[in-house]
Amino acid sequence: MGFLMPKAILHIGTMKTGTTSIQATLVKNPQVLARMGYSYFGPPMRRSEALSGALAELTDKNYQNVIISDEGLWHFSDSKRSDTVGLAKVLKRYDVTVVIYLRRPDSFFESWFLQGLKTGTGVKTMSQFLASPFVQYGAQFQKVIKRFETLFGVGSVVIRPYETLQLKGGDVVLDFLHTVGFPADEFDMPARSNETSNTDINLFLSMLRNVELPPKVQTNQLKQIEKHLKENGYKGRRYSLFTQAELKVIVDTYLPVFRDLQRKYGTGSSPDFFMSWPDPSEVNESLLDLRFAQEALLGAPK
Repeated sequence: MGFLMPKAILHIGTMKTGTTSIQATLVKNPQVLARMGYSYFGPPMRRSEALSGALAELTDKNYQNVIISDEGLWHFSDSKRSDTVGLAKVLKRYDVTVVIYLRRPDSFFESWFLQGLKTGTGVKTMSQFLASPFVQYGAQFQKVIKRFETLFGVGSVVIRPYETLQLKGGDVVLDFLHTVGFPADEFDMPARSNETSNTDINLFLSMLRNVELPPKVQTNQLKQIEKHLKENGYKGRRYSLFTQAELKVIVDTYLPVFRDLQRKYGTGSSPDFFMSWPDPSEVNESLLDLRFAQEALLGAPK
């Protein structure tokens, strides 16, 4: 009888695709995972020494299969913050499946940017965000996927669309459990978390955090904000932050990319991977006055 390699499910995000909810579910259900012979390791688990130490503690043969979830494995791949090659070496004796959820690029960029505004740790303005080398690297979908496939083998990568109509039961946690072959009906589902607050709130908070601007710049731009409130009120809206030109670049750049991913991996909606793409001509730029005020305020020279 041949030796059966233990299994490793490597869930690497991406950002803003329900990763926190998936991780919370895995944390809450250790008994269910144990019955299936799995141990769970959550973030931070993007360094080989951390993973090696965690695996060294596995002594019960019934727990030798592992599931690892950390979206930093994608976003910091092959950087000082995640030694991807080292992780692959640690998992050499495992049969690895890499699970990746991808969000439509315009929604992905916008959610990523707003999350940074919400926490105060991201790039201050959308224009700066779109030009950021870190963001541009994180959006090299084909390159990063190919990297993991090279390290863990052809057929090791499973890509799922983060799109409600394509998720199992319209829910990313149910979809994940189904994708990896876990019995969803046995899992206790925790309350969902990490919701992105509305667009206006994030823009206002980002401006309130900034305190080091020339008085004249502050005065002029705060008058524009006041004008916005008088004309529109505070609506707590969520809306696209992209200009028509920006959205056109995103669609023109990434629609062919996702068509290619669909041809190679076939787990989305044929032929485009996502069921719908935005129409740049339908962008209402009159909604962007608060974005432009925020950019003038936070992007102004000191």
